[in-house]
Amino acid sequence: MSALPARPKCNPVRGRRPVLQNCTIHELGIDPAYQRSIENRGSQALIHRIARDWDWSLCQPLVVARRSDAGLFVVDGQHRLAAARMRNDIYDLPCVVTDYGEPAQEAAAFVELNQRRKPLGPIELFKASLAGGDREAIELMALIETAGLSLAPHTNFTAWKPGMVSNVAGIRAAYRKGGGAITKRALNLLARAFPDQVLRYGGTIFAGIWPALIELGEDGDDALMELVLQGDDQPGWVKAITAISADRGLHRTPAAIAAIREAYDEAAGEAFDEGGE
Repeated sequence: MSALPARPKCNPVRGRRPVLQNCTIHELGIDPAYQRSIENRGSQALIHRIARDWDWSLCQPLVVARRSDAGLFVVDGQHRLAAARMRNDIYDLPCVVTDYGEPAQEAAAFVELNQRRKPLGPIELFKASLAGGDREAIELMALIETAGLSLAPHTNFTAWKPGMVSNVAGIRAAYRKGGGAITKRALNLLARAFPDQVLRYGGTIFAGIWPALIELGEDGDDALMELVLQGDDQPGWVKAITAISADRGLHRTPAAIAAIREAYDEAAGEAFDEGGE
């Protein structure tokens, strides 16, 4: 991948400079011609949550269009406006007001704003939870570090160091469904099975480890599970998981569980036969 230039070649500035002003909630309008409907369960839940726990530090200025007739229409921020209208102690909102020639330009700005918006990924959200003192996030980070692993700063595995993990959603699922002990064992197994390696497929393999440990219960042997995992490299495990997924019509996670559990059962059977002899 070629490096980006230190400074891009800039095009001429478009549009007029906006002004920042407080607008009363009653003078702000919504144009349904281009705005998304908020009459759905997801939007209503968000609006109620914002209204219930209103926090000015989280209220970014609304993007507002001033039309030729002096009407003010929200381009971005209708959920915040709807939430403010649910309360009786908020009378105006901070707005970035721009003059647009016609509604079509507002609609184009609406599309552009939403296309440029990059949602936070699981890693960014997890790091924010850590910084905010979230108890669960702190406990998960402690389990990761206890296993000798570390949190990847991004999802670009080509720039990871050995032992970095990015599957925070999978680790959280293990913690919530299996508890801290299962999560700790699964992370330790992942770290010991693939030491000093970039864990490109760590999330895929981990998704099969912790449910297998739950299924095995007290009969599970972590030393044997470690040997089983070491029996193939990461790409080999992914190949086996993909094959099971295709052959049996399973989603990736059930296929990962099946691949690891069947390999473990086979190894356990061989160990039993040798012991019987």
